[in-house]
Amino acid sequence: MVAFNRKKGQAAMEFLMTYGWAILVVLVVIGALAYFGVLSPSTLLPEKCTFPVSLSCTDHSVSGTAITLILQNGAGRDMTITRISAASEALGGGANPANLGCACGTGAISTTFRNGGSATFILSTPDAGCATYCQFRDTGRDKNRYNITLTYSWLDSPTITHQLSGELLARRT
Repeated sequence: MVAFNRKKGQAAMEFLMTYGWAILVVLVVIGALAYFGVLSPSTLLPEKCTFPVSLSCTDHSVSGTAITLILQNGAGRDMTITRISAASEALGGGANPANLGCACGTGAISTTFRNGGSATFILSTPDAGCATYCQFRDTGRDKNRYNITLTYSWLDSPTITHQLSGELLARRT
């Protein structure tokens, strides 16, 4: 009876050692992938630009001291764009780069945006209280999130203004 229990013990130990080595190899591989950045969320998440259904963002870029957006009007009506601004922790004020309250914008504009048409908007003018240009600060991330606010009025009722909010997740080039 004693000999029979030793064989069971040896089989159990071999089973645990085999699976132990296999688990150790899997952990080493996962650690190597994480170390070399393969499992980094910034490489897994795509760049994107999203707006409500009435507008579509066909292209975008974040470079230097400006954010460029190419938007298409799908609202079914002509509109007048009076301002577009973007705020993010990736934007800082010139005198105080840690200031998260600054935002890039188009300044005051009056662009007629026809139904079905496309237009390019360059956001490079600072909001009040910021520097003389939009300064991007290093957040240490590959991609940054920008909250875009578009102010507009319908062409047939210009006295009432509306706002649309969108989001841009992009890499600064």
